[in-house]
Amino acid sequence: MSDDIRKSQEASHTPEGSNASPVEKYGADLSRRRFSKTGLLAAPAIYTLASKPAFGNHCSISGHLSGNLSQPNDHVCGGCTPGYWGQHPETWPSLSIDAYHPGSCTDGMAGKHCKFNSYNNDGTMFHDFNYGFGGSLYQDESMMRVIHMAGNEDSYQLGAHAVAALLNSIRLGEEIYGMTPQLVVQLFNDNYSFDPEGLKNTFQMMNERSCPL
Repeated sequence: MSDDIRKSQEASHTPEGSNASPVEKYGADLSRRRFSKTGLLAAPAIYTLASKPAFGNHCSISGHLSGNLSQPNDHVCGGCTPGYWGQHPETWPSLSIDAYHPGSCTDGMAGKHCKFNSYNNDGTMFHDFNYGFGGSLYQDESMMRVIHMAGNEDSYQLGAHAVAALLNSIRLGEEIYGMTPQLVVQLFNDNYSFDPEGLKNTFQMMNERSCPL
């Protein structure tokens, strides 16, 4: 194991008995794109990981569930669905440090849309070590191909909503979406194996708000 990988893994763990909050443990350095693949929190974290003050708390999972619908300074929370991201490859954050690529269309483009939603498997992988999620549910499939999987291939559409949540957290930012990319990945890694439907419902709740893009 390289020193860089070892340091990254050590940084994602906090000492046992630490009084740090979940956000302090798995906080919001948006410039880092190497995520932990190890589950760190128990099931209740699915509703507590995203708590942060100000706008972050207003738009977070906990803020949404608590009925915190006030909009300070006309601030509106938002999220875009898997269907949006599947039909708008031009909006994927592929030209910056947040390098998420939809991949190439097998049958060519029709305007901004890929004909038949059929993509080559050359986009960012769902389980990419630096940019993706843990586990091996979708084997070597790209994020875009997971978005377009049929229901029998993607139970509950968990993968599709996880990708949408990750892209939302990057493009919309924490103030609008309510979660950082790190928290999205952490929620997936901690919960996909024992509560896939509940996890999908959580992401879906966040993704089906008004899409500002």
